[in-house]
Amino acid sequence: MEPASASPLRAWHIILLVTLVLSGLAIRIDWVNRTALWCDEAESAINGLTIIETGVPGWKYLGLPVYENTLTELWPEHPEYEFRDSSYSPQGLAVYHGWIPLYSIAGSQWLFGMRPDKPQDPPRVLHGPEDVWYRTVVPRVPSVLFSVLCLVAIFFVARAIAGTTAGFAAVTLMAFNAKTVDFGIQARYYSATLLASTLAIGALLWVLRSGRWRAFLCLGLAEAVLFHTHQFSAVVFAAAAAACTPAIMRKPQWFMKSLAGGALAAALILPWVWFSGFLFTAKNVPKAYKLFDSASDWASYSLSRPDHMITLGLVIATVLLARWKPSLFPRDVGRAIRSNFWTYGLLLFWMVIGYSAFHVIVPAASFFFERLSLVLWTPYVLLISCFTACLLDGLRLKRAPLWAVAFIAVFLVGRGRDFWTAGTLIPMKPQAIAGVVEALASRGFPAGTRFYATPNDHLTYTYYTGLPIQSVAPVRRSFFETYPHPVVFIEKQMELRFPADAAIREVLGPVDTVAAHEAIWNHLAAKDLRAQGFDLSVGAPLPPELQGIADQTAKAEAGFRARYIAEMRDHIIFRTVPFERTREGWLAFFYRFVQPELRIGPNINIRARMANAEVLPVAFSDCLIFISDNPPQ
Repeated sequence: MEPASASPLRAWHIILLVTLVLSGLAIRIDWVNRTALWCDEAESAINGLTIIETGVPGWKYLGLPVYENTLTELWPEHPEYEFRDSSYSPQGLAVYHGWIPLYSIAGSQWLFGMRPDKPQDPPRVLHGPEDVWYRTVVPRVPSVLFSVLCLVAIFFVARAIAGTTAGFAAVTLMAFNAKTVDFGIQARYYSATLLASTLAIGALLWVLRSGRWRAFLCLGLAEAVLFHTHQFSAVVFAAAAAACTPAIMRKPQWFMKSLAGGALAAALILPWVWFSGFLFTAKNVPKAYKLFDSASDWASYSLSRPDHMITLGLVIATVLLARWKPSLFPRDVGRAIRSNFWTYGLLLFWMVIGYSAFHVIVPAASFFFERLSLVLWTPYVLLISCFTACLLDGLRLKRAPLWAVAFIAVFLVGRGRDFWTAGTLIPMKPQAIAGVVEALASRGFPAGTRFYATPNDHLTYTYYTGLPIQSVAPVRRSFFETYPHPVVFIEKQMELRFPADAAIREVLGPVDTVAAHEAIWNHLAAKDLRAQGFDLSVGAPLPPELQGIADQTAKAEAGFRARYIAEMRDHIIFRTVPFERTREGWLAFFYRFVQPELRIGPNINIRARMANAEVLPVAFSDCLIFISDNPPQ
C-alpha cells in the first residue's frame, strides 16, 4: 500500500473543503428539528438522563424499568412484569449500545440545562408542546458534531490513500448522501460510529506506512474508541485489520509494537466488559441466521440494493482488468488503479467481513439493513472515492478535485441518494408528538394512575411528557385485570389514512379541511375498534356528507395496510407471526419468541381495560388514548 502524494493543500483546496464541510453542517442543522425523536433516539436520550442521574446508563427511569428489546427472559417473581428486558446486564447497566455516544448525549443534556424528571403523584405532564423542539435538538447536538468531524476526518483519510481528489470525493459523498445526513442528525451512535471507524482506518494506514510506535498505539486507542462506540463495528474492523498482518510483520519491532497497541486496547475494553456484565447480556436472543428460510436470505441485502451491487461490481471488474489487462486503459489511469490495488482489496475485505458477520452474529431483533449499511458505509465511501480519484487524476484533468465534487454529486442525484431527493426516513413529526403532549396535559389524572403505550412508542412519550409511561408488552394480563386504579393506554394507529384535501373540498367547498380530516379519522378509528370487538365511541358522529369520502379512504387504508404488512413479511422476524394490523405486527416483534399468537389481536393483555375505557382520539398524532378508571367487573 503505497502512500499517496503528500503535497500541501492549496488555498482553493482549503476554501473548497471549508465550503463542503459548512454545507454539510448547514444541511444537518436544517434537518435536526424537522422531525421528533423516534423511539430508538428517545431510548438513547433517556439513557443520557440516567447518566446524569446516577453516573451510568441504568435500567430504570422515572421509577420504571426501561424496556427496549425483544422479550425472551421470564420474570416470575415480579407482580407486574412477565418479562425482563434483555438490553440490560445483570448489573442493571445498558450494554446494548456503546457508552461514548450515550455519555455525549448526557453531556449535551447537562450543558443545555436538561435534568432527569422526577415521578409526580398525582402524575402530570412536565413538559408542554412548546418544549418539543428543545427536547428534540439537545440530544441530537453530539451527532451533528460527530458528523461534521467525520467530514473532516474522511477527507484526510481518503487523501492519505489516493490523494487530494479522493479526499474531495469522500467528503462530498459523506456530506450530501441522504443516509449519511440521516445518520448525522439522530440521537444515536450512528455518526459517532462513522467517525470512529474513519479514525480507525486512518490509524491502520499510519501503521502500514510508518510503522512507528505512536502509530501502533493510536491504532489500539482507535479500536477501543470504536468498541465503546459500536461493538459490532469494532469486531468487524479488527478482523479486517488482521488481514494486514503480513504487511505489518515487515515493520521493525512489529511484534512488540503490536503487543503494546493490543495491550492498550485491551486495557480500555476488558475492565468495562467485566464491570458492565456485557458478556451475560442478550444471550437468550436467537441469532438472525437461525430464522433464515433459504440462501436468498443471506443475499437479501444485496438484492434489495441492486444499484450498490452494480456500482461495486463495475469497480471490482475495472480494478481487476487494470491489474491483469493494463493495455485496456490509458497509461496513467491503469497505473493509478494498480498502485492502489491492495487498498481496494482491504476495503472490499472489510465490507465482506462486515456483511458476513452481520448475518452470523447479529441477533434477530437487531437484523435491520440500515444497521448493516452503517457498518459498510466507511469502507464503501473510501472505495468509491479512491476509484474516482484514480480515474480523474489518471486522466490528468485540470482542477480534478472540482471534477470529483461534480462527479459524486451527479452520482448521488442520478441514483436518487442525495438529501434533496431522498429526504429523511425518520417517521416522527414534532406536531404529532406535541398533539399527544397536549392531549395528556389537558386531562387531570388521580394518584395511582398507570400509563402504558405501544412498544417502543412508550419511550418517546415518556421522554417528551415526563410521565412514567411503560411499554404494554411485558405486563401481565392479570395485573391489568386487577389493578384498582386508573390505567391510560396510548395506542399508536399506524394504518389509518387521511383523505386528500381536494376530495373534501369537492364535497364541502372551499373550507378549512382540518375538522373534516379529524372527523373521518375518528370514524375510521371507531370502525376499526368495532372490527376488533370493542363497542366504543370515538369523537362525534361522522357528518353524512363525508360518508362517501370516508368509504374511499377506508379502501385506500386497506390497500396501504396490505402493502405495509407485505413489506413487514420480508423481514425474517415477522414471517411466521399471524397479524392483521401493522401495530399488531410491531407488538408481535416484541413477542416473537414467546408465542406471539397468544398475545396480539384479541389476546392482547390490556384488552379488558380497553373494553371499559373512554377513548380520547388524537387524530393528527395517529393515536387513540384509552382511559380506564376501574378494572373490569
